Amino acid sequence: MRTLLSALLLAAALPALAAPPGPEAFRRSYAAEARGDPAAALEALGPGGAADDGYVASLRRGWLLYLVGHHEESVESYRRAALAAPAAVEARLGEMLPLMALRRWRDAARVGEEVLALAPNDFTAVSRLAWIEFSQGQWGRAEALYRRALAAYPASAEMRSGLGWTLLRAGRGREARREFEEVLAFAPDDASARGGLARVP
Repeated sequence: MRTLLSALLLAAALPALAAPPGPEAFRRSYAAEARGDPAAALEALGPGGAADDGYVASLRRGWLLYLVGHHEESVESYRRAALAAPAAVEARLGEMLPLMALRRWRDAARVGEEVLALAPNDFTAVSRLAWIEFSQGQWGRAEALYRRALAAYPASAEMRSGLGWTLLRAGRGREARREFEEVLAFAPDDASARGGLARVP
């Protein structure tokens, strides 16, 4: 009897294994995010971190952890999602965000290349890789990536402005001016293009 009682007390003292979130937890989480409260959205999913959380829960936690600024934990959650679905690109795209926020450029670039191995010319991966190279002052590599993105999406003001800034930083003011002016021709209030054009010598 004493042995049984001791076992019951020990079991009660141990932390309960976290169950994966169910439909109602996801409903509360999305509602909280829609209200602009990512911390409550994360809390609604429960403690998390379990190996059996599943792909969607790990993906969602990765996103919400990124939003609340817990970038290292976000990376780990996105990695759990990627392990659960090795052929998926969205978890790897998600992982790039906290890595970029942490300025872990090499790791972020590696993950971006993994995405391109799975989905060649994925626009989001190419655009983020362009920003990663720009952030490291690799103007030639950044230019090539911005042009690669623009080949598929010529009307992207963000990519064309990025190309303009890259050319400007590389000392190619005349070419940069042309890119900024092209953006402003169809997006006259684009702050990035306006700021870049103001800096062209």
